[in-house]
Amino acid sequence: MESIIKKNIDFLIKKGKIFASIIIITISVFFIINIINAKNANAVIIDQVIAVVNKTPITLYDFAKFNKAAFKEYEQMQNQASRGIFTSSDSRVMSRTKDVINILVDKILLKQEEEKAAIYISPKQLNAYIKGVARANNFTENQFFNFLKKRGISKSAYIKQVKNHFIQVELLRKVYGNRMVITKKEMLDYYKKNMEEFRGMPMVDLKLIFLAIPHNANKELKKKIYEKMSKIRNLAINGNVSFSSLARKYSEDPSEKNGGRIGYIYKNKLSPNFSKIAFRLKVGQISRVIKSPFGYTILKSVGKKMGAVKTFKQVKPEIFTILEKHKTNEYLARLLRKVRENAYIKIKIPV
Repeated sequence: MESIIKKNIDFLIKKGKIFASIIIITISVFFIINIINAKNANAVIIDQVIAVVNKTPITLYDFAKFNKAAFKEYEQMQNQASRGIFTSSDSRVMSRTKDVINILVDKILLKQEEEKAAIYISPKQLNAYIKGVARANNFTENQFFNFLKKRGISKSAYIKQVKNHFIQVELLRKVYGNRMVITKKEMLDYYKKNMEEFRGMPMVDLKLIFLAIPHNANKELKKKIYEKMSKIRNLAINGNVSFSSLARKYSEDPSEKNGGRIGYIYKNKLSPNFSKIAFRLKVGQISRVIKSPFGYTILKSVGKKMGAVKTFKQVKPEIFTILEKHKTNEYLARLLRKVRENAYIKIKIPV
């Protein structure tokens, strides 16, 4: 082939350079077309139909877009199999592939049912819900979307997620009617059985004595301050002098005016190191000497409060959300079982 082309080019060069250029361009175009065709062939392979749900196809592209990690595993396994390589992980990969395809089948079946039901969710309904969620979390609407953005969730993605949720709930209400209604009795029963879920954070009532370490203190000075704090701690433990008196005399913290008392405080309001020690102390117990970048501290626990249980009224919206999620999942599974029985589902790859 190459020798024939060469002879033709040589002949045409003798007859005229223009004709040779035309032939060279033609050959180049021929090879480019072949490259493009090869790429298109790969695209066809990637977009292979792997399942059909009624009349809707699921392609390898759909699979890759939905679960990139699972697709890569499947693709690697197929490449190895084409070279006659089989491994012990093949069955796990195929099992995962089957799970992903079945999830995609369920998504299509639900979409088809939603289209049949012709459910419409108005922008007004979506906006009211989003504003309610923002308010419940002490955000304005803009603050809420900025909060989501920092966590990698775009505004459009969140609105789409909320809309899909509303469509699913409306579909289930159309199919199952009153069984999807969440009654006040159901919410009260859940509240009574799960009251500990709604308990507030515990608090501890603390006193402290603090001795500061000067900014440019050397090792010797730091040692002296530590020894002084150790002696104060021993006096407090022996009980000959009250903790409050010692705080008033020695503490370099503003709380010394109150005998070292800083009052009730939540766990998350203390640094992790102080919090860990403070909440382990029994009432009346004095901590070890705690070192920080600023100085030395001893703590005394003078009281504890378990978090108060929130009232039913306070947690009613939260309970409604929990129960709605439970019911949605339960009846969604029922609906999918029913729809699958009457659907045409063909999986075209061996799983």
